[in-house]
Amino acid sequence: MKKTLLYILSLLLLLPAVACSDWFDAPSDGETIPDHKYFNDENAFYNALVGVYTQLRDADLYGENLTLGMLEYMGQNMVPGDDETRSMSEYDYASSAVQARISTILREMYRNITSCNRVIDEIETTDVVFYNTGQKEIITGELYALRAALHFDLVRLFHPAYSVNASFVGLSYETTFGTSVGAPLTTTEILDLIIHDMTYAATLLQKYDPVVTGKGSYIASPGEIDSRTRTFYLNYYAVTALLARIYMYKGDYTNAYIYADETFKHIRNLATNAQIFYYVSPGKYISDFCFSREHIWGIASLPDGFTALSDTLFSSRKIRVRADVAAIYPDVNDTRFREWFTRQSDASYTLQHKFGASTLLTDYVTNTSGTATDLPARIPVIKMGEVALIAAESLNEQNNPTEAAEWLIEMQSSKRNSIVTEMKTAGQLTVENIREAIRDEYHREFFGEGQLFYYHKRMNDKTISSCVGEEITMTADKYTFPIPTTTYKEETE
Repeated sequence: MKKTLLYILSLLLLLPAVACSDWFDAPSDGETIPDHKYFNDENAFYNALVGVYTQLRDADLYGENLTLGMLEYMGQNMVPGDDETRSMSEYDYASSAVQARISTILREMYRNITSCNRVIDEIETTDVVFYNTGQKEIITGELYALRAALHFDLVRLFHPAYSVNASFVGLSYETTFGTSVGAPLTTTEILDLIIHDMTYAATLLQKYDPVVTGKGSYIASPGEIDSRTRTFYLNYYAVTALLARIYMYKGDYTNAYIYADETFKHIRNLATNAQIFYYVSPGKYISDFCFSREHIWGIASLPDGFTALSDTLFSSRKIRVRADVAAIYPDVNDTRFREWFTRQSDASYTLQHKFGASTLLTDYVTNTSGTATDLPARIPVIKMGEVALIAAESLNEQNNPTEAAEWLIEMQSSKRNSIVTEMKTAGQLTVENIREAIRDEYHREFFGEGQLFYYHKRMNDKTISSCVGEEITMTADKYTFPIPTTTYKEETE
């Protein structure tokens, strides 16, 4: 079996304080996972970890298929512009084009999982001395978290919803590097392994990740982890946020709330200048229309990657978003509606600015001359908004709508949205009303991110509104990708 593809960067990536922008726009060099002799110093392990992140931004995965290129059509947020996207929006898994995308997603997700396993094997047995305190633990923790996160998205795609059939046997959980394939497992068994890996990752990261200690943003020495860029990686709070997402998927409201609340301790416990994520106040985001400061973890992209895809779809092809978008934002002052969408001459809307070329991320990195460097829009994986919704749903489903409302009010207030505040004033904070308010926010918050499809599936919605306003009857089969007949590890050979 050929070694699984891994993008290894040729830059000195352990100098983030002076040149930490370099890897954001480094192209793939097309190399395979290096053999044992490559891992001869601390820098090699860091490069290998960054290589895994670099693969995730590819169009086969989060750079297109798992966001704007496929899941947004399946979530009914975008109006199809051709036969292929129409097949996606109709859940036509018999379509050869859709089948090809599904096979690609499965292959590339396991390719990345195998990459994680390769580096885990090396770092846990290496004799290399890591000179920077906590560097080995941080890298190891991120690898375990990446492995778990990728398996979780595979479960969300290729297994029926947990609430529908937790005993479904489908995919395997891969923990070794090699030619063997693990036995197919049930959804419950895979989720247990995911939680085990995530919890272990959190243990490693909690002690050493600078986002926990609140280490100043501009005092990283050469070779140390720079806290400014930690939201481009699976930092400690990204792991707790993902654990909240995973427990919510299981319907475990107690643990979902525990990890959601833990995630928000970052902004409660640290001074403003030490926070790496926080709610963006109206007018304070400059040209950062994707509100990247609210990303707890996002994937760095290139100008010719996610941004170019967005511009092609919405600026060039004028792909429309769902017909009821204006009704989704009844408060016309909602910052998301005002900044993300562009009204067309036929009164339809496009998602032109959120991820397009007009969006620039500032003050994350510096170049070698010490000046700030702008970055193109990044790909959000999990954000404060989702974690707040998880906390609110967990409390509400445990019959505490009043406290749940406070999470929603804080979230909405940052976007000039006063809907739940008005409900509170009117004495309307019932479980059912908060449940509907949470559902409404899932429709508002995640345009372009692929998350609405996952929400409908988790909720086992029997009907959903199509992108053109028609009612779609949903089934478990529509919500679940068919597992390709070709063994996924065979496809990586």
